Amino acid sequence: SGKDHVLILMIGTLPDDIAGNESYMMEITAEGTTITASQEQGLFYGVMSFIGLLDTSSSRGTMPVKETTIYDKPRFEYRGHQIDSARHFRTKESVLQTIDAMALYKLNNLHFGLSNDEGWRLEIPGLEELTTVGSRRCFDMSEMTCILTQLGSGPDPSDVPQFYSVADFVEILKYAEARNVKIAPEFNMPGHARAAVVSMEARAKNGDDSYRLMDPEDETELLTVQFYDRSSIINPCLDSSVKFVVKLVDEVVKMYAEAQLGVDVWQFGGDEAKNILLGGGYSNYDDLPKEPPFSKSPACIKKMQEDPTISIDTDAANYWALKVNQILAQKGIREMVAWEDGLNGMTKEEFEIAEVSVNFWSTLFWGATDVLVEASKTGFGVIMANPDYLYFDFPYEVHPEERGYYWGTRENSVYKVFSFAPENLPQNAETSVDRDGNAMDVTTPVWPAPIIKGIQGQTWSETVRTETQHQEMTFPRVLAVAERAWHRGSWELDWTPNQNYQGTTNHVPKDQLAADFKGFNSVLGCREVRKIWQRLGISYRVPPPGAMIEGGILIANTELPCTRIQYSVDRGANWSEYFGSVEVGEGKYVSLKSV
Repeated sequence: SGKDHVLILMIGTLPDDIAGNESYMMEITAEGTTITASQEQGLFYGVMSFIGLLDTSSSRGTMPVKETTIYDKPRFEYRGHQIDSARHFRTKESVLQTIDAMALYKLNNLHFGLSNDEGWRLEIPGLEELTTVGSRRCFDMSEMTCILTQLGSGPDPSDVPQFYSVADFVEILKYAEARNVKIAPEFNMPGHARAAVVSMEARAKNGDDSYRLMDPEDETELLTVQFYDRSSIINPCLDSSVKFVVKLVDEVVKMYAEAQLGVDVWQFGGDEAKNILLGGGYSNYDDLPKEPPFSKSPACIKKMQEDPTISIDTDAANYWALKVNQILAQKGIREMVAWEDGLNGMTKEEFEIAEVSVNFWSTLFWGATDVLVEASKTGFGVIMANPDYLYFDFPYEVHPEERGYYWGTRENSVYKVFSFAPENLPQNAETSVDRDGNAMDVTTPVWPAPIIKGIQGQTWSETVRTETQHQEMTFPRVLAVAERAWHRGSWELDWTPNQNYQGTTNHVPKDQLAADFKGFNSVLGCREVRKIWQRLGISYRVPPPGAMIEGGILIANTELPCTRIQYSVDRGANWSEYFGSVEVGEGKYVSLKSV
């Protein structure tokens, strides 16, 4: 009609069936759109949904929308994404871009990995070595100026700082808060802590051992999952280790306060604090040292003698989790989150803090269903973070030219992420295969359905070195996570004790799943990926085309709708647009590419 379309935002009462802080109601008429919510978060997500209805790539000057009424509420309270900035540093600009995308697709929690064995990425005033040493990688055998080079970082340190200053972090916090994204900083401990341990060793060698994280008299020999020695694990028996955490928490709390925020969530880490030589894979190697962590640490031996109820050598992560939890409770932090194995054998009642959650990262083919049942008995909130569906450092498809790890799965395609049923884990055995491409056979335990707090995608960065690689491994898969986090598909079945799922069963209504994915994928390819590229400047993975030649006719397609395909019959000297089946002749060498 040529008239302006008016957008009205109202705080009001919602129907009981969608009531909630993040819920909203949207009414679109020819005159305008009214969004009603009971809280500002709901209004925000209503606006994001309204933007989602628009074709922002349109060049017509107008963006038509259909008259409709929408009642909407989120499926999960926790809808997350993880960035691993420790292994390879992600720039501040990249983090801000990711937050923009999270807000657009209603993801509300950023799990921000700021430390690991391979790097420390946040400036901590008063502990300068964490960044002057721990954020730098180079070939210095003394590790007084940097930690040793690894993950392809080369012999010399980067000329560009590989950490966030206090000002950077405060800016990120403010930026996220304005977009309804909470940031949970992760400082992994006691394991995966080599950057911190080495940094504090350098400080000790310079005369101040008051924050030392390694017992200099400990002679324990061990090997961690990523093949480090005891310098990878914080010694939980040292008073200086406790002092380090108190200092760390104090400084981070100050940064949040500068951003006019409180620290709602602290990610403890806790995973893989163990000696893998004690595991079954090394049972036949009797000549290797089979020593529990800290079993030869005088400080730990003394502590266990003083209190026989403590078994630090076998439960280092559990012991340290309680120590850190006490510090967090004293600082008024409401929730602690850990990787699930870091709290194995523990329950919510052991903790002082108000809320404790775990990132659940067991794989289905290694028995995740039984592990999930045990986790549901602990009282912890459960956030699904399963590697075989939600890790984005794995390949998109099974092909030697696809980049990524493969220890948890050979592929995590957009379809596989989309088809993940987080509230009925056994169901996934019917719709996917195991790491080796074999059918799975999973029977639902006789136990009530575990309560799932949320779902989270992970972009680990051991093999993800550049910003472009980071974006293309994350996008568009993270949009499938956002879909599952906000909406339960009609094809997702309820948890049913004794129900068996395998590749040959037909419990899942696959026609509904196929139709649902077709609609999602069409919007993804024809509208959303263009939006994140054109409006947010985020690269995304463009899938290669598939093709065959039959009777001299080239037939090609692509898994992402609206992706252009070009072909060449002269080995790339000239390219033609592919619009449909085209004659190229028998015996021709044809090259294709997606653009």
